[in-house]
Amino acid sequence: MVNLKPPRREVNCIVGIMHALHQFLLFHVLTCLGQNAHGSVIIHGKKAPENSMLYMASVQNSTKKHVCGGFLISENFVLTAAHCDDEIPTSVVLGTHDLTKADDSMRYSITKFKNPFYKGVSYGNDLMLLKLSRNVGLNDRVQTIPLPKEEINMKENVECSVAGWGYTKTNELDQRIVDELRVVDVSIINQNICKKIWGGLPDNVICAGGYETKKGFCQGDSGGPLVYDGVAVGVVSFNYNRNCSYPHFPNVYMDISKYLGWINDTLKKKKYLSKGSSSTQDVAGSQDKVDGYQLVQIKLCCIKRIDLTALIQQVGRPVAIMHGLYKFLLFHVLAFLGRNELGSAIIDGKKAPEKSMLYMASVQNENGQHVCGGFLVNNNFVVTAAHCDVKMEKTKVVLGTHDLRQVEKTVKYIEKLCKHPFYNSKTQENDILLLKVGGKDNWKYKGQPIQLSTSEININEKCSVAGWGCTECNTVGELRVVNVSISNWDVCKREWPGLPTSVICADKGLCKGDLGGPLVCDGTAVGVASFYKNEKCDAPNVYTDISKSLNWINKVLKQNNC
Repeated sequence: MVNLKPPRREVNCIVGIMHALHQFLLFHVLTCLGQNAHGSVIIHGKKAPENSMLYMASVQNSTKKHVCGGFLISENFVLTAAHCDDEIPTSVVLGTHDLTKADDSMRYSITKFKNPFYKGVSYGNDLMLLKLSRNVGLNDRVQTIPLPKEEINMKENVECSVAGWGYTKTNELDQRIVDELRVVDVSIINQNICKKIWGGLPDNVICAGGYETKKGFCQGDSGGPLVYDGVAVGVVSFNYNRNCSYPHFPNVYMDISKYLGWINDTLKKKKYLSKGSSSTQDVAGSQDKVDGYQLVQIKLCCIKRIDLTALIQQVGRPVAIMHGLYKFLLFHVLAFLGRNELGSAIIDGKKAPEKSMLYMASVQNENGQHVCGGFLVNNNFVVTAAHCDVKMEKTKVVLGTHDLRQVEKTVKYIEKLCKHPFYNSKTQENDILLLKVGGKDNWKYKGQPIQLSTSEININEKCSVAGWGCTECNTVGELRVVNVSISNWDVCKREWPGLPTSVICADKGLCKGDLGGPLVCDGTAVGVASFYKNEKCDAPNVYTDISKSLNWINKVLKQNNC
């Protein structure tokens, strides 16, 4: 039998390194990413009847403030949304509709178990189980709610209900959390219609309310249940841009029936691994562990010229002991520290031929400095990256020239910013921004739109990427272009742990000068330059896959608005 237990001295050394790495990564992630509140609440609802919905739970933080909804599914588990963990919940209150009447006997401390595949709201899998510190005594104030017994597909127009505490108004100065539980009826929306309206959706969701109605949820109470015929069928997940005036976008819930296996497995577990971890745990299937710790093979590259790989190798072990959280943090630090303020640039490229690539756009700040690339997709819209620091009143777009130093060119102002509704600033998923531009064209120097790809790209296909910026850190004013090949997805994932699924990877090309520009294959734009690794710029570059967002893009272009 193979002995997987490493010598104690090496374990202590590696754990010490991982602890320091954790602090380093956590500091940069909090600094770079900041915090973002989530939640849902009930709009145009009514006060819930006193003896109804006795399964409802108020998920609260350390100050005993309500941050999310939830619902009791067994005597010691509450189900809620995974993104509620962003609010750092510490307890659950059960047994009252009026939160002003909550006392310590109603409060339960919690251990959190996120769905192991949750990465962000726009990825889906937005579920979290909360194990209570003690069993709940079921009585005339507290009851569980049943879950579906098998996988189901909710039919269109079926009437359900959703309940929660939180705001009853949106975008108003007097909005505040309400103390008493409120409920509203909502109808199921056809899944195909919902996907078309949203321009794509995560897997395993239900759409209900918020479309052709003034009823639904809003900020304040995510994690609450969507209930049909006395059964919890969904968990409140997200709405459109936190706009609760319901701009014809359906509300979205996680479909509980698609996660019954994970939920039942978690409820049945008698022993939970907790060594070296926080109170939030990912409960998955079988995993390799040593003394209760998860084993993760890691490859650390240079972060600001700190070679942590060499440091780990000094202890003589190829496998580092590292909680899954570190992988998550590591990806974001690499992504954010690896991004240069100016965007991306072209390495080992050549000057772009005159009269070619007339779709290329330079997004510039108020001082006329190039900050990001972009590309013209029709006479009114330019595509760039959502992470680019674009301010409508201070940014302009230059078209029709390869040489930014040239006096004659077309300069457009920005009329509207249309950011992808699923853009995630933490993961850079759906890193696409549409700029509606106005102003007259210079008849001699005007842009020509490029077509967008309608299908996914093939591995090893030859493509090109162009941009302004620096080559080996020498600033250039002329457009440069380089040929690139599409990289294997598995290879790219090894370089970028936790990579979003809606991206394309390609070798070399981008570095220090021009993110937002197009990845072009066979004369069509297939990707938007999103991020790269800094310093050597020798890892696969990452582009947002245009085909995955095509429905949303076409909708904006057709409406000439967003």
